[in-house]
Amino acid sequence: MDVKEAVLERRSIRAFNPEPVPREVFEKIMEDALQAPSWGNTQPWRLTLIGGGTLEKIKKEYVRMSGEKTPPNPDFPMPAEFNVIQKTRYQGLGKALFRALGITREDKKKRNAYYEEMMQCFGAPHVIYLHLDTGFNPYALMDGGIILQTIALLALEQGLGTCFLAQSVRYPGVVRKHAGIPDDQMLVMGMAIGTPVEDHPANVFRSERGKPEEFLRYVDVG
Repeated sequence: MDVKEAVLERRSIRAFNPEPVPREVFEKIMEDALQAPSWGNTQPWRLTLIGGGTLEKIKKEYVRMSGEKTPPNPDFPMPAEFNVIQKTRYQGLGKALFRALGITREDKKKRNAYYEEMMQCFGAPHVIYLHLDTGFNPYALMDGGIILQTIALLALEQGLGTCFLAQSVRYPGVVRKHAGIPDDQMLVMGMAIGTPVEDHPANVFRSERGKPEEFLRYVDVG
């Protein structure tokens, strides 16, 4: 698989097979992913990969707390406001995804079931958590995003799928308790990883992307 193919084939996987991934596959992915660039070669990322009974405990506690309407308390605030264009894209994603899944606006039962699946990381057998030292330099966020994307592309080469999940860090205390992540580490993002259910409508779905001219200006080029 070449680089272009990996970039174009990567997508957010929202339905996973439950079979765990062998540790040696992750070890190979991580060995290569650590070649990702970082500001001044600081390599600020810390990563914790969770599976098995530990992840199941986290999922169950998330479902319970979400069902009890426990307010989320992420270490790193989730975005609350967007400009008009970004808001349109964000809302459009949700509408298009639910349409692909056959979930109508009025069907609260199916919507709630989908949100519960999200709390369970869409059935993924593993989640990799990105955490950073408390008081981290803002550049570390860029570095963290780079290594997670690198992992996602390398995972694809191994026949795996991934999904960046902000919801997976909505209750960081739960993750710390079960995974032994120190209090001086801020949980920034979780990424579900495993083998995709290839024919699932959520995985066949592709989000709409903008055109280059929406984002890129050429100045004195060509």
